[in-house]
Amino acid sequence: MSTPQSLQVTAIPAFADNYLWLIHDQQHAAVVDPGDAAPIEAALRSRGLKLHAILLTHHHADHAGGVEQLLAQWSVPVYGPAGESIQGVSHPLCEGDRVDLSALGLQLAVLDVPGHTAGHIAYVVADQHWLFCGDTLFAGGCGRLFEGTPRGK
Repeated sequence: MSTPQSLQVTAIPAFADNYLWLIHDQQHAAVVDPGDAAPIEAALRSRGLKLHAILLTHHHADHAGGVEQLLAQWSVPVYGPAGESIQGVSHPLCEGDRVDLSALGLQLAVLDVPGHTAGHIAYVVADQHWLFCGDTLFAGGCGRLFEGTPRGK
């Protein structure tokens, strides 16, 4: 499935030092790592978007903390790492899986990227050169390792 040119990725500031990612067109949206639901809800309202999916990279609260509040308003699938216990995940994923977001005409490939957390995953849209990697990379460097080693073991 090719990615429509009308899709955009918008960085939504959250907390003091973080971003939540909104993938959207003129009607539909998916959110990546909604650690805080309030800025996502505001972005959806201001753009007149309907939420269709939540994508999680790992279990830390600054990435998954807003899921419960979003699910209280939206009945959407929640994709997340199979190797972690995250409340609300309806579609556990691991290396080689694909996420088909038909409302957006978008397909994402899943990569296992352990280290920051043991089950950390990333989402790739190769034809757009998009990578949603959670806390695996910071400004081109390795993310902070909490539950693994640089070799992923």
